[in-house]
Amino acid sequence: MIMINLLIFLISFLTCFIVTRILIKKFKAIGTKPYVVPDMYKKGKPPVPNLGGLAIIFGIIASLIVSQFFVEDVARLLIFYFVVLTYGIFTLTDDLIDVGRKSKIFIPFFLALPIALLNVDTSLSLVFFQIELGAIYTYIVAPMYLMVVANLINMHSGFNGLQTGLSGILLIAITLKIAMIHGFEATYFALPVLGAVLAFWYFDRYPSKIFLGNVGSYVIGSAIGGLLILNNMEFFGVVILIPHIINFLGAVWQEVIRGNMLKEKLFAKVRDDGTIEPPKFFTFKWFPAYFFRLTEKQLTYIMYLITGMFCVIGLIFF
Repeated sequence: MIMINLLIFLISFLTCFIVTRILIKKFKAIGTKPYVVPDMYKKGKPPVPNLGGLAIIFGIIASLIVSQFFVEDVARLLIFYFVVLTYGIFTLTDDLIDVGRKSKIFIPFFLALPIALLNVDTSLSLVFFQIELGAIYTYIVAPMYLMVVANLINMHSGFNGLQTGLSGILLIAITLKIAMIHGFEATYFALPVLGAVLAFWYFDRYPSKIFLGNVGSYVIGSAIGGLLILNNMEFFGVVILIPHIINFLGAVWQEVIRGNMLKEKLFAKVRDDGTIEPPKFFTFKWFPAYFFRLTEKQLTYIMYLITGMFCVIGLIFF
């Protein structure tokens, strides 16, 4: 089974790597939105290919095709990634025609309902004890948890390589936790998305050659949320996602409590020396820049370090 898992990972990694290179060329040739968007934190805001999440989808699909010949529990694997790919279809539609902010809040809940078909453990793990919730967990808590995680992943983004780097760190931690609990053989649910994300990060890291787009954000986020649910690791998920939660709470504080409702995405300014000048609006990736003159790349690696620290805490203590 170890060799099969490695094969699943490599197929996903190599497929995503190859497809990403193709998409970069194709989208550059098109040269218009949404296939190309400006890089807001570079001088002159140069155009960068977008919708790279499609390559992650191709990587996942390729690994699933191979999995059907080797994985005994392939039906559950396909159901799991049906949810993930459904999120991808919905958010690709959003990238192309903008389905609206409210739709992105509520529709993902219903898209997550098929997670119930996996017969997940209906108890909620809270470190020292568990609460049995039955159908409430299956049809409300589980899809809600998946939807929230997907949105948390989507919101904590903006810098070159930030989202894919953080997601790669989270997925590595989740894979290790699954291996610690169930053995390495049980990690095959995580490997299709992990392989694709690590391959894509090579192109998305600073300076980005291609961006994820919403399609990539929600594919990755739904996979992370689904893996935590599937393995009854909800509290572990809360721990490793603390930086993402802080980022979300900052946005809620600004938009709800202070009443600063944003109608469009807010960006920081870039000083002449390349350092970031954040606006008076709390987003976690900007927080260190309120105290120190830091570049986009430096801020990204600080975010990697912080998330990595919480992942280590989660692996050791939870």
